[in-house]
Amino acid sequence: MLDFVVQRVQSRQGGVMEEGPGEARELLRRFEFPKERWNERVSVLSGGERRRLQMLSVLSQRPNFLVMDEPSVDCDLDTLTALETYLQEFKGVLLIVSHDRAFADQVTDHLFVFEGDGEIKDFAGSLSEYASTMVKMENESIPGGSSKGTDDDTDKKAAYKEDRVQRNEQRNIVRKAKKDMEKIEKSTEKLKAKAAALQKEIDNSSDEGWSVLATLTEDLSKLNEKVDEMELEWIELAELLEESEVEVQEV
Repeated sequence: MLDFVVQRVQSRQGGVMEEGPGEARELLRRFEFPKERWNERVSVLSGGERRRLQMLSVLSQRPNFLVMDEPSVDCDLDTLTALETYLQEFKGVLLIVSHDRAFADQVTDHLFVFEGDGEIKDFAGSLSEYASTMVKMENESIPGGSSKGTDDDTDKKAAYKEDRVQRNEQRNIVRKAKKDMEKIEKSTEKLKAKAAALQKEIDNSSDEGWSVLATLTEDLSKLNEKVDEMELEWIELAELLEESEVEVQEV
């Protein structure tokens, strides 16, 4: 996978090695690919990972004008988060066609609204702001409805803000759970390696006497208990992660 991204970066640079590997690694980090998987073949990636790599491949060319048609459709959480973060920092012109209000609010600040019959409305602001403006204008056009319109407008803004806060909170939970799981995996691997070395020492220490074997056996038991605790914690985080990802998709 790393070789593929390096080649894409270098193709933009005319094959020059100058920034290829460093920029490729940075792109992989930004698009949520763990370092330990960088040397895997593209063929073993999941569907969501391949979609993320495809986006990364396009963006590695440093375009100054991006046209994207419903980019958030069929994106998993990692892909959507990485794409939003990248586009928020994008310095060029970004043209997006999208019905995803939360996504559009994150990455756009100007709208061209197609209202039908060849009419296109130019609106400076987010999709949520446009929706609120339309509600307010509609209510103000109804006699005696301005007060109710203001209340409805306020309620809609409050509801959307609450939904966005909830979505961000769930995303933070997902990110933290993934990082904690990675730490546990690395720590567990180290403990298992120590346990294997200790077991080998026990097997080769039959002539050392009972007290030495007892000490080594006790140390091995403690290591195995620690491994069991960490594996249980990993399972609990995996369950939390699954629940949180479902909640984010429902928001």
